[in-house]
Amino acid sequence: MNKIKFLLCVISLATLLSCNSIDFSNPEEVIKSYRTLSKENKNEKLYDDFLSAKSKEFVTKDEFVKSRSKPDSILNSTSLLESKVSSYPIDVNNPTYRRFKVDEKMIFKKDTIFKRLYYSLINENGKWKVVWTGTLLSFVDKKFDDGNYLEARKTLEKIIEIDPFNGLAYKNLAWCYLRDQTLTKNDWENGVVKNAKYAVALEEDNYLHYNTLAAYYSRIGNSDLAIQNYERGLTHCLNNKEKDLFYYNLSLEYLVLKKYEKAEEYILKSIKPGWYLHGQIKQAQGNYLEAFECFEKSLKEGMTEKSLQGDLFYDYSHCCLNLGKCELALEYINKALDIQPNDEYYQDLYKQIKDCHAKTQ
Repeated sequence: MNKIKFLLCVISLATLLSCNSIDFSNPEEVIKSYRTLSKENKNEKLYDDFLSAKSKEFVTKDEFVKSRSKPDSILNSTSLLESKVSSYPIDVNNPTYRRFKVDEKMIFKKDTIFKRLYYSLINENGKWKVVWTGTLLSFVDKKFDDGNYLEARKTLEKIIEIDPFNGLAYKNLAWCYLRDQTLTKNDWENGVVKNAKYAVALEEDNYLHYNTLAAYYSRIGNSDLAIQNYERGLTHCLNNKEKDLFYYNLSLEYLVLKKYEKAEEYILKSIKPGWYLHGQIKQAQGNYLEAFECFEKSLKEGMTEKSLQGDLFYDYSHCCLNLGKCELALEYINKALDIQPNDEYYQDLYKQIKDCHAKTQ
């Protein structure tokens, strides 16, 4: 009798282990298991069993766990309602890779949240492993915000070596070219267009890629194509927060076209007021006092990206000049010049403010 009980226990244990085992020869099963364990906060297991060897060269287990761990309060308040895994066609030039998209619908407290995630897997000795480049992407974000576009590009090129299907990396690479004012016109244009269009080709339903293309067309003065891509991006947004980005940028594009009513219509659709852009709209219409109030609110919110800080300081300074606030105008045009000392618009405004300041002395 005891032998029978022992055998039954062994069989039950073997069955349990079998149910919990993952077939790493099946890439879709790997992705589904990866997402399940992610939601359960089992990040050590993800690192040990799921990450590719190349990914582990750029992140330690402690760094990986720390970057992904969620507090229990969030985990206990989140419930998954739906999860759909879609596979992309196999690239015959890179047969050791597989690509997947995961669409999820969940409840966080009382809010319904939609997520869209993209993954690349690589085959290592017959096992499919997840390519993870989160630490490198964080480094890119920091360098980009600091205006160090060359270092950011070098890191993004390293990411693309590890994961040649990383749409986010190509999108970020396009932005690094777009922001870099030290490049020749040909290098600048080729770098932006090639990477932005390839990001769209990789992930046609990723709203961020259309924003990148639209920003390029806006920069070269093609408002029609800019607006067209912003509108395309809007159709792929999953929530109001994502739509805010496009409302803001559409408002900015209509401001450039001097269609002020349309510009204000879009900025007022935003959940979070775009005080900086709202100030620009008011200033363009000659409403300097209202513009001043909007810029003040934007300054309190702050901006992480240095080039955008410079533009805010410039516009605020210009507004102050029109209101006769010469000392404040001088203070903020100097802040703008600290960020972009060679900007011709900043320099011209500085000369006007110096004249204004001299007359008030």
